[in-house]
Amino acid sequence: MKQLYITSVRDFEKNTMGTVEAREVPVPEPADDEIRVKIIYSSICGSDTHTLTGHLGEFEESTKAMLPMPFGHEVSGIIDKAGPKAEALGYHAGDKVVANYAKYCYACDNCRSGHENLCTNVQFCMNGFAEYAVYHVTQIHKLPEEYDLETASLIEPLTIALAAAEQANISYGKSVAIMGAGGLGLMLVQLARLAGASVITVFDLVEEKCELAKKLGADFAFDPREEGVAEKAIAAAGGMYDCVLEDTGVVSAAETALQLLARNGDGVYFAMYGKDPILKVNLHNDFYWNQKHLHGVIMGAGLFPKAIKMARRLDLKSLIQRVHPLSQYEKAFEDLYTKKFAKVVIKMDE
Repeated sequence: MKQLYITSVRDFEKNTMGTVEAREVPVPEPADDEIRVKIIYSSICGSDTHTLTGHLGEFEESTKAMLPMPFGHEVSGIIDKAGPKAEALGYHAGDKVVANYAKYCYACDNCRSGHENLCTNVQFCMNGFAEYAVYHVTQIHKLPEEYDLETASLIEPLTIALAAAEQANISYGKSVAIMGAGGLGLMLVQLARLAGASVITVFDLVEEKCELAKKLGADFAFDPREEGVAEKAIAAAGGMYDCVLEDTGVVSAAETALQLLARNGDGVYFAMYGKDPILKVNLHNDFYWNQKHLHGVIMGAGLFPKAIKMARRLDLKSLIQRVHPLSQYEKAFEDLYTKKFAKVVIKMDE
């Protein structure tokens, strides 16, 4: 079977991008408690491009040490083979499924307290850009038969958007600012609209993404490079924002997010930041006097069932702006590097 590997990351001295290579590897065999999935669609995550473009921060050296490495984790597909223990639990060949790339231990203190996203023994299965992949039964979530597998490839990132929305306490009547109109940002626009947010403002460098954000429910959209953009956004909303969500991985955007955040507001940071990811804060004004709350989100553990249901209430199809066959994987990554498209998906089943 074919599987994509990252063979190098960006070399800043030579100004070369990371490279991806398709390799022929054996089809994996599932153990008794595992499931082999025939992957139909695999969506490219922002973290994949962070890896290829060298924005790895503290993970740079450990990532380089693992090269060449398989990657990809936003997948949908069909069960090809289930081990006997998995089959006894109701998983059968032909079932439509999505997979969680994180395998939790369910034994550490964090797992037992319901915080699997902080599992101290988590294992990451970054094998989604392949024709087949094997997962533990606890990582697999079945889909209704009528579910569209193309949009289902966005279920995993939707779990993160849901976790971010929960941490930001988005609810009726609150004002919401979203830094970045990529896949997650556009999901959050829709979630905020469904929650009854009073004002939704989006920031993005790409005009087409800003227009799509408005189409999906945003009231205002700004180019973050505009002079005085924070003041303009606050004026547009009639005040500072109750909920601010930052998903660009750019420190200047993180700083703007903090500027926008109202007293007693909730700010959520859920992006990979590169080198020197230092956010300057005023301890007296931001925390002591204004009681701003900052949160982090890394995974949407436990939210797959909710995401599967919620996806039917969202327009995820509009987010998928390019679909390429596996044979054109290079073009898929080129499209994503342009930053013009919210989500780019690879069809693994040619």
